[in-house]
Amino acid sequence: MNVFRHSAAALSAALGAPVAASALALRPRWRAGWRERIGAGPVVPGALWVHAASVGEVTASAQLVTLLCARGHALQLSTTSTTGRALCAQLHPGLPSRLAPLDHPWCVDAVLSRARPRALVLVETELWPVWIAACERRGIPVVVVSGRISDRSLPRYRWLGRWVAAALARLSAIGARTEQDRERFVALGAAPECVRVTGDLKLDPPAAPRALAPDLAAWLGDAPLVVAGSTHPGEEEALLSAQRAWEQAGRRAALVLAPRYPERAGEVVALARGSGRRAALRSERGGALAAGDVGVLDTIGELAALYARAAIAYVGGTLVPIGGHNLLEPAAVGAPVVYGSHLANVRHAAELLESVRAGEGVADAAALARAIGVALAAPDAARARGAAGRAALAAHRGSSERSVALIEEALAAHAGRAA
Repeated sequence: MNVFRHSAAALSAALGAPVAASALALRPRWRAGWRERIGAGPVVPGALWVHAASVGEVTASAQLVTLLCARGHALQLSTTSTTGRALCAQLHPGLPSRLAPLDHPWCVDAVLSRARPRALVLVETELWPVWIAACERRGIPVVVVSGRISDRSLPRYRWLGRWVAAALARLSAIGARTEQDRERFVALGAAPECVRVTGDLKLDPPAAPRALAPDLAAWLGDAPLVVAGSTHPGEEEALLSAQRAWEQAGRRAALVLAPRYPERAGEVVALARGSGRRAALRSERGGALAAGDVGVLDTIGELAALYARAAIAYVGGTLVPIGGHNLLEPAAVGAPVVYGSHLANVRHAAELLESVRAGEGVADAAALARAIGVALAAPDAARARGAAGRAALAAHRGSSERSVALIEEALAAHAGRAA
């Protein structure tokens, strides 16, 4: 590390230490894995390092990881969130996973000096400038797959200007989701010859949904299910209100709430019970849910199987200004999907689903209640909409294979330059 970078790193560490200490004191969950975040912990030297931020990105990249393994690549997986790491361990039990280092020179250098990866693969738009620059100095190619520049992030990246341009210019290859994303990457500073459209990994779902675990099937019972995934505060209240509305219209169903952050599960159960519902956590393994009950998912990796049982699915982060989560996960297993109007992160997916009437956007909680009530009143029509969504996704398969090809081309190009 040269003198300037060492001084800058020391200054940023000194300024950030009090903030970090306060954050750890106020948010105990952030303490988990802190040694890995500062660059310690085990690594697999010389592996292909695949980084996915959290649960959504881990789910989206699952097939990519499987294909890379099948082609003989040794892998090191990492995530930013602890919930993402837990899902990594569940989906890929034979592969090493860890938390990614903080984007600080000391933390990044500490892990890269031991890991010496063949390449770093970043899923979606994990543009960590220090990490990317450190890889460039070590001659490690960096590849972005399923890359996107959302409507919400574009103005921020433009404001950052040359810092974003510098990070993008260091990338060996970018697999963009859409032509619009490709154009945005280039406009922000990526070399045009390094960017091509490989598709959205979330549009490349597994051929068949995972089977329900016997105890999960028993917990769900036989009542029609409304499954709400990746919910945030404010959305659970809207769904509980919708449950009252569809019951007043003579429809009966159990509601399953899967908060985006499982540590909120206790809060969500208390909210449901406060509204007069019989509510239970999935981890309690209690009796079967009946119509009118509320189940709260506090486990990792079971949401897709729940969607496969849903009469209709709601995807969170859309009634509140988050930007939306994975709309295609329920569509991939044949569930019709409803969501709010905050779609900055998932606009392309919403347009695809709406084009075949498999998805429906709603403006507010009242419209959400009406949309769910319609699906419960006409289950055959709802199933037909879900089947149309699943068929639409089938036509977009192949992004995982294209992403693997992009990664292997970058590896080959790097090897050719080093020879």
